Amino acid sequence: MIEIKTDRLILKKPKTKQDKLSIVSQIGDCEVVKWFSKTPYELVMNCKDYLKMSNKHKLDLSIFLGDELIGGVGLALDDDDYYELGYWVGKDYWGKGYATESSKYLLEYALKKLNSPKIKSAYFIDNLPSGNVLQKLGFKEIGIEKRYSDYMKKEMEMMLVIL
Repeated sequence: MIEIKTDRLILKKPKTKQDKLSIVSQIGDCEVVKWFSKTPYELVMNCKDYLKMSNKHKLDLSIFLGDELIGGVGLALDDDDYYELGYWVGKDYWGKGYATESSKYLLEYALKKLNSPKIKSAYFIDNLPSGNVLQKLGFKEIGIEKRYSDYMKKEMEMMLVIL
C-alpha cells in the first residue's frame, strides 16, 4: 500500500468510515465539484463503490492533514499512454498550497517508480488557481479543447498541459 509523506501531508488510500464521509461532504460542495469534468456523484453517494474504484488505481490517493482527509490526488493511465494528473482539495483548505504540495510529491514518486511516464493534465480555463498549481509544477500549455462539464451541463474550454 502506497503512503507518501510530504512536508505537511500524507498521501494514502482512505480507509475509515470517517474518511468516506469526508469525501462525500467535500465533493458534495458545489464550489469544489464544479471544477470536475466528470462529477462522481453516483459513486460518491455509494462510497463502497467509489472506494473500490479508487483502490483499483494504485496512484489514486487521498490527501490527509494529520488524520483529516482534505482532498484527493491521483495519476491515471489513459488510452494515449499518458498518465493524467488530477487533484481536488476541500474548500476549507483552498489557498494553502496543499494541491501543489501533494501533486509535487506524487509526481516525484511516479517519476521514480514508473518507467519514463508521460504526464498530462488539464483545467477549465476559468479555474485560475488550478492553472497556477500546474504552472508551479512545471506543466506547459499545449492547447485548448472543449469538454463537457457534468456540473455546468455544457461544454467548457479546458486548457491541456503536459509535463
